[in-house]
Amino acid sequence: MSQLRVTVDTTKCQSYKRCTAVTPAVFGIGVDGKATVLHPDGASQDEVLKAARSCPYRAISVAVEETGEQLFPPRPKSATPL
Repeated sequence: MSQLRVTVDTTKCQSYKRCTAVTPAVFGIGVDGKATVLHPDGASQDEVLKAARSCPYRAISVAVEETGEQLFPPRPKSATPL
């Protein structure tokens, strides 16, 4: 299983706490009231992605540590030249 790099953009986080409800072993709430990553390996990749998708402000990013491949949110597809 690949190690994940999980980050929270606290400027986007609006403290809905959906991520903590989905994966409380991975996410917690910091002293600022915003989501924080406790243990990125505290749940399966599928569960971490489910938690990231549950954030209505897309404040959570998930990438594969070894390769840097971003799993969520998906990177915009580059425009194809005409």
